[in-house]
Amino acid sequence: MSKSELHTRLHDLIGRSAVKNGLWMYLLQFFNTAVPLITVPYVTRVLGRDGYGVFSIALNIISYLQVVIEYGFGMSATRKVALGGKDKAQLNTLFSSVLLARVGLTLMCVVLSLAYCIFVTDEILVAISIMIMMTCLVGFCVQQNWLFQGMQEMKFISVVNIVGRTISTLLIFICVKHSSDILLYCLLFSISPLISGFVGLALAKRTYALRLVWVGFDRIYCELRDGFLVFTTQLSSKVFGSFGITVMGLICLPEDVGAFAAIQKIPNFALMLWGPVSQVLYPISCKRLKSSFSQGYSFLLRVRRYSLIAFGAICLTLIVFSRQIVGLLFGPEYEVNAGWIAPMLGWLIVAINDNFLGIQMLLGSGHDAEYSKCFQVSVIVTLVLNVILVHQFGGSGAAWAPLLSECILCGMLSFEVSKLLPSRG
Repeated sequence: MSKSELHTRLHDLIGRSAVKNGLWMYLLQFFNTAVPLITVPYVTRVLGRDGYGVFSIALNIISYLQVVIEYGFGMSATRKVALGGKDKAQLNTLFSSVLLARVGLTLMCVVLSLAYCIFVTDEILVAISIMIMMTCLVGFCVQQNWLFQGMQEMKFISVVNIVGRTISTLLIFICVKHSSDILLYCLLFSISPLISGFVGLALAKRTYALRLVWVGFDRIYCELRDGFLVFTTQLSSKVFGSFGITVMGLICLPEDVGAFAAIQKIPNFALMLWGPVSQVLYPISCKRLKSSFSQGYSFLLRVRRYSLIAFGAICLTLIVFSRQIVGLLFGPEYEVNAGWIAPMLGWLIVAINDNFLGIQMLLGSGHDAEYSKCFQVSVIVTLVLNVILVHQFGGSGAAWAPLLSECILCGMLSFEVSKLLPSRG
């Protein structure tokens, strides 16, 4: 092959929107992976297991509320844009409906978080931390990632998040110096979603000439209805990964919660590598499955095989060197709990497989109800397992419960997908 032919092929490859979007999302994920690798070791040492535990309990509550505010729009509204929502009038209506729906959800979340602070937690420092981090909710309310993803303009998602995260990180290193700075850390951490949310809103309005139009309650209700099934599954996903911390926050000491939350960052780092693949793949899955479910299914099987091989190798390496990695990242006081990594990484592998079965295949083909049904069952299993195992085994139980639940979910999703395949008999 001549140099000119090679140059032409490379130019054509890079020019494809899917490749460009993948590169932009990997830039963001590289940034989101690199920054915690710097900040988390610093913060876990400065705040200590106890202080980091307080922050983790507060962040866990806020992250539940984030799922409520983002609702299912990241899938339902994104799908509408990807399948023909670029008409200006329709886009303005969709933009306004989603934004107004999120304003209502944000107000509800403020009430819920205040109720938790008053009636549930008896830790004053945890309650104050939650109230400070409630500022994140405004940023979640106005973020437009669903729109950028539907337009397949992933560069905008990357830019706004990198800007917000950079400013927040620099302020953390400059200002957070002692274990007593826990509340200041909560405030500076909350700056990132605020900046990225409002910068993204301004960018979306300018790029797509969006304007807020009058929409009736029926239109807002329609968007809430369309996103409900996806929302329930996303909430279930949050429960899978975080309910252990929720239960530990009520039963265990903050220092144990801090150790669990710190070690959980390792599989979360690995999961960040999967995020861009899932986001870029979803609009493609929607189109391929709509054209032909059988051909789209075969395509996704090939992608799944290579993905599981790659992530399996990463997880195996992390397990083998778990104690050294935990000590290096978080400090010697966290090494005693390094064994929690193995079941956490097992959950990661099964979760990636379930993403193909659930997000890409079922949601991508419009079978939201089947997907939601599986999660409604599995979330109950997750709740029960976490309560039982955390009560009996503490952090070890919290590490194993999501893996067991995810395996059960895998079986249910596989059964639902099999029903959509053409009979070979």
